Amino acid sequence: MALFQKKKQEPVTGVQLHNSPKELAVTLIKTLCICNVICVVVVFSMGGIMAQGTWGILLTALICLLIVGGTLYAQSWGIGDKDANLIQFGRTEYDRYKPLKMGLLALAPGLVSDVLLLFSKITGLVDLLWVYRLMNAPVWPLINLIHPYSIAPQEAMPEMILMEGTEYEEIVQATAATPGCSWPKLILMMLLPLIYIVFIWVGYELGRRRISISNRLVYENKHAQKGTKK
Repeated sequence: MALFQKKKQEPVTGVQLHNSPKELAVTLIKTLCICNVICVVVVFSMGGIMAQGTWGILLTALICLLIVGGTLYAQSWGIGDKDANLIQFGRTEYDRYKPLKMGLLALAPGLVSDVLLLFSKITGLVDLLWVYRLMNAPVWPLINLIHPYSIAPQEAMPEMILMEGTEYEEIVQATAATPGCSWPKLILMMLLPLIYIVFIWVGYELGRRRISISNRLVYENKHAQKGTKK
C-alpha cells in the first residue's frame, strides 16, 4: 500500500497542483475509453482481413497498439514534461513509481471486464467473451490469437469431440466459459491490458527527461539530408 501513498504535491502558496496519480489516472481512463471505441471500429472494419489468418490478425493488432500506445505515450510524455518543471522549481518531489501508479489506477475500471470473464468461466451460464473483447478492443486481435472463437462449436474448439446431447449443451461447449478456454489462456488474456502501462511509463520518463523521439527523428533526418546535399 505504500506504493499508492500520496506524496505532498502542493507548493508553499497552497495552490493545489491537481497532479496526483489519481487525478492524472482519470484523464488516462478517458483516453483509454476513446481509444477503445476507435479500436472497436478498426477491428470491425478489418474483420475480413483478420479472417485471412494470423498475418491479418497481427496487422490489426499492430494498428490497434499503435493507436492506443501512441496516444498514451504522447499524453504521458506531456505529464512527465510538466512534472519536470514542477520538480525543477521545487513544487513537487520526484516519484519514480508515479507512472506505475497512474497506469494501475487507469486500468482499474477494466477489472469489471475481468470479473465478467471469470464469472463466465466459473459458472458456464453465459458466454461473456464477446463483452470482454468489446471492453478491451485495443488488444482484441491478441485475444483472438490466444483463443480463436466463432459461433460454430467445431470451429471454436477443434480439439474437443462433441458428445451427444441437446443443442444448447453443444453451443455452451463452444463458449469462453468452458474448457475451450483454459485457465492459462484466460489469465494471459486478462494480463494483456498491462501493455498500456509500458507506454505510460516510457512516455512519462522520456517526457520528464525532455527526450522527444519524434524531434530526434526529424532532426536526424534533416541532418542526413544536409549531409547528402554536401
